[in-house]
Amino acid sequence: QLDLEKSTDTAPILEKLGVSWVVRKAAKSVRPIHRIRVNNGTLFLEIDATISKKGFQLVLDGKTPTKDEFFGDEFSYTTVLENGVFVSSGRMSNEAKKMGIALRRELKDDGLMNYRITLLPDGQEPMIIDRVFRRVP
Repeated sequence: QLDLEKSTDTAPILEKLGVSWVVRKAAKSVRPIHRIRVNNGTLFLEIDATISKKGFQLVLDGKTPTKDEFFGDEFSYTTVLENGVFVSSGRMSNEAKKMGIALRRELKDDGLMNYRITLLPDGQEPMIIDRVFRRVP
């Protein structure tokens, strides 16, 4: 489950991206749960955010694309497993956005999972969001 206190405050980045005030406020109160399992080279991911649920199957071959949305903008990415870390990279589908994205899901020694979202706007500094998750019974 998301630990808001240990995670990056997303408000400044979301504001910079033009996300509405209502969505920015909601992001501060939602504590999604990520359920993860791996089977036969596929990462199965279920995200339960109370107000919505999503499920993904990420093939860990670095070739098979997955489509998702990041605050209303569609992007496509591929995923690999590198030294125990799930690493995804891709781009926004709308070429006018001119933005790459990198995702890292890493289980830490203390049992926490760090989910790092790196937005890579072409020609600009990266924007990094660290989401820290803790195990729930």
